[in-house]
Amino acid sequence: MDKKLSTNLADVMELMLNPVCVLDLSGEFVFVSAAFEQMFGYAPQEVIGKPMIDMVYQEDRASTLKKASEIIVKKIIPECENRWVHKNGRVINVLWSARWSEEHQVIIAVAHDITERKKMETLLAHAAQHDDLTKLPNRTLLLDRLGTSITLADIKRTDLSVMFIDIDGFKEVNDHHGHTIGDKFLQKIAKRLAECVRKTDTVGRLGGDEFLVILNGASQVDSITMVAEKIRAQFSKDFVVDGIHLKVASSIGIARYPQDGQQPLALIQAADEAMYKAKNNGGDKIVIAANT
Repeated sequence: MDKKLSTNLADVMELMLNPVCVLDLSGEFVFVSAAFEQMFGYAPQEVIGKPMIDMVYQEDRASTLKKASEIIVKKIIPECENRWVHKNGRVINVLWSARWSEEHQVIIAVAHDITERKKMETLLAHAAQHDDLTKLPNRTLLLDRLGTSITLADIKRTDLSVMFIDIDGFKEVNDHHGHTIGDKFLQKIAKRLAECVRKTDTVGRLGGDEFLVILNGASQVDSITMVAEKIRAQFSKDFVVDGIHLKVASSIGIARYPQDGQQPLALIQAADEAMYKAKNNGGDKIVIAANT
C-alpha cells in the first residue's frame, strides 16, 4: 500500500466486507483489501502495481477509463457500474462507490457485487416484454420492434409488412378439451409460426389466439403471400397435444408499410381489418389490405 495512506485507514479497509481498492493516478492498484480476493479471485500480491483496467470486461473498458478520469477532475459520480472478469473467467457485475482523495492523490473505491440483481432485472425485463405462455414477444415488445422496423425501413429504403393471424377453430378446442390442452396447443402453434419465418423477422402473440408477424425487407406481394401460404400449410397438418389430434386453420391479414399505415398501431389495425375479412369469408384465407 502507498506510504501516504495511514495504517489506521488500511486497517479499516481490511475489515470491510466489501472489497476496497486504491488506485494511483496511472490507474494501477496500490492497495486492495482482503475481501478483494473473495470477490474477484486475485490475491492482493497478484494485482498490486498492475493496471486496474486489465481486469475490466473488454466492452466496458472505455467507459470505465472515462469515469475514472471524471472522478479525478472532481466531477461528482457517487456510483457507477461496470463488469469485471473474475480470475476463473466469470463475468461479475459491479457497482462502485468511488472518491478522489486530494490529500493522497488516489482513487478509493468500494465494490458491490450486483450480478444476481442484474440477472433478476434481466429476467423481469424479459417477462415484461414476452408472453408468459408461448415466450414470444408480447404486444408491448411487438409495438417497439415494429417502430424500430419502420425507422430502419425509412433509413435503408426497404420494405416492411405485417401479418395478423387468427386461429380458426381455437375456441372449439378450448370448449371441448379445456384450457390446459388449449394452452399447450398455443405453445405448439407458436413454435410452428416461428419456424415459418427468418431470424430477421418477428413472431409475437397479441393475446388469445391472435399472433402478429413482422416481415422485415419483404418487398413483393408475391413473396409476402408465399410466407402466408407457408403458414397456412403448417396449419393443414394436425397438431398433436397429449395424444389428442387437433385440426384448425388460420385467417391471415396482410398490411404493408407505408401504404397501409405509417405508424405501428395503424399498420397493425390495417392487417387486423384484412384478417377479419378473411375470417368473415369463411376463414382459412389470406387477405391483403386494400391499399397494398
